[in-house]
Amino acid sequence: MRNRVTKTVLLVAGVSGSLIGTPLLFIPKVFHGWSGIDLGGQVSLLSEVRAPGGALLACGLLIMAGALWPRMTFTSLVVSTTLYLSYGVSRVLSLVLDGAPAPELVAAMVAELLIGTLCAALLLGRERANSRPLTPPEAVPSV
Repeated sequence: MRNRVTKTVLLVAGVSGSLIGTPLLFIPKVFHGWSGIDLGGQVSLLSEVRAPGGALLACGLLIMAGALWPRMTFTSLVVSTTLYLSYGVSRVLSLVLDGAPAPELVAAMVAELLIGTLCAALLLGRERANSRPLTPPEAVPSV
């Protein structure tokens, strides 16, 4: 059961990252336009937006690999936990420091925190299941 849940969460996390990363990389003006953000024609700004799009796409593919190949599961859980919690917590910080963004970005924050927390819980559960209980050391004879 746990294996199926992990695969499902990794697929959702990977597909989500890929579906966000792809338009950020290839059509950033259109993608940000959906949230009311106008990138204009600033070449440097577009470069700054496309770069995380490529990283999100790559991470999404790597995360999906963990759902398909068991040897990649641990790595995918670490990447997905780090990726989604870093985005979500950064958005919380921005919310506190800068105020509320567009509703679409608040929804993204909630989704990122949810996915990141699920991945972290699966990662911690996996580590607990794989750890062995400590055994007491053999008695050392006194001198």
